[in-house]
Amino acid sequence: MTATAVRDDLPKLEKYELLGEIGHGGMATVYRARDLRLGREVAVKIIHRHLRDNREVATRFIAEGRAAAKLKHRGIVEVYDVSGEDERERYLVVELVRGPTLRQLLVDHRDLPAEIGAAMVIELASAIDHAHASGVIHRDIKPENVLVCLPARDSSAPSEDDDPRKSGPASIEPASRSPKSGRDSEVSLKITDFGIAKILDAQGVTSTGQVLGSPAHMAPEQIEGGEVDPRTDVFALGVIFYECLAGHLPFDGKNPAQVLRRVLEGRYEPAERERPVVGTTFSCIADRALALDPKDRPDTPGALAALLTKELEALGLSDYRRELEDYFRDPDRYRAELSGRLVPVLVARAEAARRSGKLADAARDFNRAHALKPDDLHILKRMTQLARSSRSAGLPRKLALVAAASLGLGGLAYAIVRAVRPQPATLTASPVTEEIASVAATAEAVAPRAVITANPTVKSTGTPEPGTASASASASASARASVEASVPEPKATGVAPTSSAVSHGERTVKFIITPRTAALTIDNQAVTPGVPISLKVGPHTAMITPQAGDLSCDPWQSPRGFAVTARGEGEPEEQHIRLGLPWRPAKVTLKGAPSGAVAQCGTVTLTPGSAREVPMMGASWQPKCKFIHEGSVVEGSVNFEAGKSSDAFWPTGG
Repeated sequence: MTATAVRDDLPKLEKYELLGEIGHGGMATVYRARDLRLGREVAVKIIHRHLRDNREVATRFIAEGRAAAKLKHRGIVEVYDVSGEDERERYLVVELVRGPTLRQLLVDHRDLPAEIGAAMVIELASAIDHAHASGVIHRDIKPENVLVCLPARDSSAPSEDDDPRKSGPASIEPASRSPKSGRDSEVSLKITDFGIAKILDAQGVTSTGQVLGSPAHMAPEQIEGGEVDPRTDVFALGVIFYECLAGHLPFDGKNPAQVLRRVLEGRYEPAERERPVVGTTFSCIADRALALDPKDRPDTPGALAALLTKELEALGLSDYRRELEDYFRDPDRYRAELSGRLVPVLVARAEAARRSGKLADAARDFNRAHALKPDDLHILKRMTQLARSSRSAGLPRKLALVAAASLGLGGLAYAIVRAVRPQPATLTASPVTEEIASVAATAEAVAPRAVITANPTVKSTGTPEPGTASASASASASARASVEASVPEPKATGVAPTSSAVSHGERTVKFIITPRTAALTIDNQAVTPGVPISLKVGPHTAMITPQAGDLSCDPWQSPRGFAVTARGEGEPEEQHIRLGLPWRPAKVTLKGAPSGAVAQCGTVTLTPGSAREVPMMGASWQPKCKFIHEGSVVEGSVNFEAGKSSDAFWPTGG
């Protein structure tokens, strides 16, 4: 088929000539087009017909498009034009960005250095802050909605990024060298689809009738239908940053319902445990952004960026844009040189902390230095001295150091700060030097219940993390608070890891449970939900028992662990812990509807005769519904109840 024939099959617009399809999503199809008035190439996003024919959606589309057009920032895809109210098609005309999506970039760069991930999030945060200042909340920040302009490679040979099949929406090819200067163009990240999520959210419609948005990137308050504010976008940035650190999403599951449940429970492995080379500080910043309660997150994207910038500057990487350019120009060389730049800084900072008596801070930096350079005997010696210092200072309860002896796996690996499940101590034998054996003996005396292994850390890709060994440790809550003094940890979410750490002090705790009618026991003692109680800092167990005859949720089969954390600086005295039973899906069948009719109820589409299973986020849900048949629309409502099957009847006269 000729290019002319292809263009003949495309939609026709008065001011733009569509040249070919770039991408296709749940809301719109994106085309590369030529502006017939200005002669420039642009991207045109035409919304799907079922949304176009909805008058209310079309009206909001135009209004939100005009609002998005006011956003002028280097990190936001610029909106040039929006369709008029008298035009048949509903479309946005936007800047044509040349480069892959951030999703494709993360797929191709699974071992992204933590500093590069931080630099990218700082760039994105700046753009989102600008939008928030204009009153626009994105609500759907995800790698698929971020386009990346990359500098040209040093080699003249084609790269993977030159493959047009890997281009994202509004993206067709990588950036190239400037013909005048010969210098590479800088890396830029551009966010697209501002305001689009708000349009769909207001109408509760998608092309598939599934949950609106991307489950793994949605904040808990967004899932529960609560108030959305700038901290909602901060959560989404936290998801992106976590994926940059760990190489995978924090929340995953076999289906969207499982993913949503894990988001609501805050259930994920800390990034530093998944990839020790990223270090505690960056991992804790990700934890703050991913806090269940919006009040525990940085207030704005700019506040999140400030935390990341502070650590980059402390590591001597103040020009984060230059770091981005250097990395993407030659990733292999950058990774090879990065440890040589970071390790001396980390060791010097650890030494300064040790001399100041901040042993947990010193351990944090020694840990990361060792993960980056596992065969450095100088670092091993300093870690040995730190272990001895902690013992001689009488701090076995405040700082637990655990060693795994395995020279073949890079020597001695420490893991400090993160709690692990208590099990009998085991040690895999291997030849060790007297010095390493001394540290192992010290560690066993300090934390005899911790698991000590010498197995390589295997990532989800199936390849071992180079030069690291798996070495788990438990530390007291006070030690963790010391390590994270500059990055306060979010409050416990109700699915905290159990710990062998010794508790210190007490804290007031209030439990918020679902369903509210269920019974709650803490450490085998009955507790009234919502009434604050005093608990020792450290690990505890909880059990929720549904009320007799309540079939709306699945019961827990056994008690679950959670942790009461020491109060950090600036944190409230009362710690809130959310615990909940998983809601069972509702099943609804549309009855009495004519052939070809549909009922659009929020994010759910019902069709005649077939039972629709709907994931539930509460005991009941009664959304407004639109009963649509042959162009006519009748409004009504349908009641969905967790764990129950019911019928929705077509309205009389509909």
